Amino acid sequence: MIYFQFSLTIHIFQKLISTSYLQIRLIYHTLIISFSRPEGVIFIMDLEYNTFLRDRYRVEKQLGKGGMGAVYLALDTVLQTKVAVKINQNPRQEGREQFLQEARLLAGLRHPNLPRVIDYFVIEDSQYLVMDFIPGDDLGTIVKRDGKQEVDKVLYWAKQLGKALNYLHTQEPPVIHRDIKPGNIKITPRGEVILVDFGIAKSSDISQETSTGARGLTPGYSPPEQYGSGRTGHYSDQFGLAATLYNVLTNEKPVDAVERLLGQATLKPIHELNPDVPPHIEDIITRALSIKPEDRYSSILEFVQALGQSSIPSPDETMIAPVRTTPTPKPQPVMNTEATRVGASSPVPSTPISTPPSYPISQPVPQQKSKLIWLIPAILIIGAIVLVGGGWFVWNTFLANKETPPPATANVILFTETSAPVIAPIEDPTSTNTPEPIPTETLEPTPTDIPEPTIAPTLAYPSIGRDGIVAYVSDVEDGETFQLWTMKIYQQPDGTLIAGDQTQLTTNPGSKSYPNWSPDGTKIVFSAETGDSENKIDLYTINVDGSGLSNLIAFPGNETEAAWSPDGQWIVFTIDNRTDGIKQLMIVHPNGTELRRLSSDKQEFSPEWSPKMDRLVYVLPSSSLRYLWMRDPQNDFVDLDRDMFFMRLKYMGDPAWSPDAVWMAYTNVQGRTQDVYLTRIQSFGMEVKRLTNTTFDSYPAWSPDSKWILFQSNRDTNMEIYIMDIDGQNQTNLTLNPESSEMHPAWQLK
Repeated sequence: MIYFQFSLTIHIFQKLISTSYLQIRLIYHTLIISFSRPEGVIFIMDLEYNTFLRDRYRVEKQLGKGGMGAVYLALDTVLQTKVAVKINQNPRQEGREQFLQEARLLAGLRHPNLPRVIDYFVIEDSQYLVMDFIPGDDLGTIVKRDGKQEVDKVLYWAKQLGKALNYLHTQEPPVIHRDIKPGNIKITPRGEVILVDFGIAKSSDISQETSTGARGLTPGYSPPEQYGSGRTGHYSDQFGLAATLYNVLTNEKPVDAVERLLGQATLKPIHELNPDVPPHIEDIITRALSIKPEDRYSSILEFVQALGQSSIPSPDETMIAPVRTTPTPKPQPVMNTEATRVGASSPVPSTPISTPPSYPISQPVPQQKSKLIWLIPAILIIGAIVLVGGGWFVWNTFLANKETPPPATANVILFTETSAPVIAPIEDPTSTNTPEPIPTETLEPTPTDIPEPTIAPTLAYPSIGRDGIVAYVSDVEDGETFQLWTMKIYQQPDGTLIAGDQTQLTTNPGSKSYPNWSPDGTKIVFSAETGDSENKIDLYTINVDGSGLSNLIAFPGNETEAAWSPDGQWIVFTIDNRTDGIKQLMIVHPNGTELRRLSSDKQEFSPEWSPKMDRLVYVLPSSSLRYLWMRDPQNDFVDLDRDMFFMRLKYMGDPAWSPDAVWMAYTNVQGRTQDVYLTRIQSFGMEVKRLTNTTFDSYPAWSPDSKWILFQSNRDTNMEIYIMDIDGQNQTNLTLNPESSEMHPAWQLK
């Protein structure tokens, strides 16, 4: 099937009927853009049902198709979940390289109101972007079916979309969506608002026009600066959002921006179409629909706040709620043996990103001329200029009274016609125009929750880690929900160890468990209940200060016991989503990409990395026993190293490798009794020492200097966190909360 990129050309020729000589310059330049690109003619091959992409994604059906590509519903045969696969055609080498570079950036973005970019690759001349499949109806369908929407509901949608867009705009480099319209906004069955524009982003430097890809143009929703090769920015997304709000409030699409620019039409007042819309809401939306960017609001944040919403949360607050992933029915694992397979090409090095030049937008010249008189000269002028390859910049020559649009950041990521969603925290309202603070006296910080406040405690053994920070979970807040906390460990003058500076990192619903630190000590990965009957427990990451909560893995089943690799490149975890109850190991990059299964058919769980990352240990149950096995991670995480295992330990769990690579602490499980044991790695289970001796002691965690071990115990009735030295001496209750339970300690290792 051949698609000609003439939609913009036809659209502009329709406007030729009533144009002035100067206005033809705008039309000329847009035509140059349409005809001059090598990708102007695109061959898009339809994928058949059961086609395999990269030996992983099985095509089920086509969801949509446009001039630049198509979107397919596919089954991820590794994760057994539905995904959306966007295919773009771009035969140019620089387009291929730019796609790979920008797809890597998009894959690292996370926001509750945008789907994740799960995978990306290039096959021949086609670019593939794999994303979450979002079920539900888009706003276009909802408005067509139900008509005008209630004002309160629309304002809620605006607030959620504003969070996502502000997150995009505050990235480094900023991400500009450029195709916001009702059809690209979905309302899930759970009522979530998701900006779903399946496509590929374009990154550019504002001093140079981007040469790859095509812009997404939707008359009525695209701002004037998006026609031709003008500079788009956050103000362009503001226009698209305002146009979308106009549509859902009135059940009528805004008049095309080109017609308004050429003086051929005016925007119909909202109150004439929907008297229920308050005047101030109408005024705000109308301002955001201004032809000139400088007449709009300074940011999405300002626009959405002006709509009368309560203040939009700061970036930290916007990420407090878990990221959604709507459950999809688990597909049948049976594969058609006749499926077509499409292979992936080798990676291509990325190239520097280019950006479009700045240009001003001014008021159109309002003069009108005879339609037929101007039509022939216009075409002749355009044809002559195209032949000689000349031309000038549209907006700079269109109006004499030039004004500069709002400034943009040096690097900008721009979404194309059916672009991929991106995500971003909302800017703190106090971050702009902040007055110069008055200098005040600096106070020396002192640890909190110290029994003897008159004596300033010092950190216990400074060499054991950055401030001795420990992550754990506690239900102290309500006695039911376990939230993620951190604390510091101090040593009093008499040598005893105590905990202080307890800080709560999460507050959202659902119990948390199994925290684990990134090797640089800046992030924590943990498990959390979702409240969903299918996606019961998901993996999340969060910054040490409680900001940047992000859903790492979300699909049917339970994802627990995550462990960050020493080089920071991988997270291995246990997944429990099989109908037979067998737990298995999976691995993923910290940005959510390259997810794959490590286990075959055996049950394996509780993974732990060796400090040098040359071994991956885990528990392998057999009959009534539970053994510690090792795997060679350098061998593609597949083959078992059968010469390296600890079958002598028999009843074990919670393996914890000491940072100095000498010891393995673990939980010995004997019926209902659990105790913490220690074995020397090189003895392969021959040297074993029992460290605790009560009813229930488990889950050991090492200090960075390998001298101390944290563990959880219910010896004082409720579950609490204790500390002991490597010999099992000086066992001390750190949490001392008789009314609550604390579990799963993890020591910051750097």
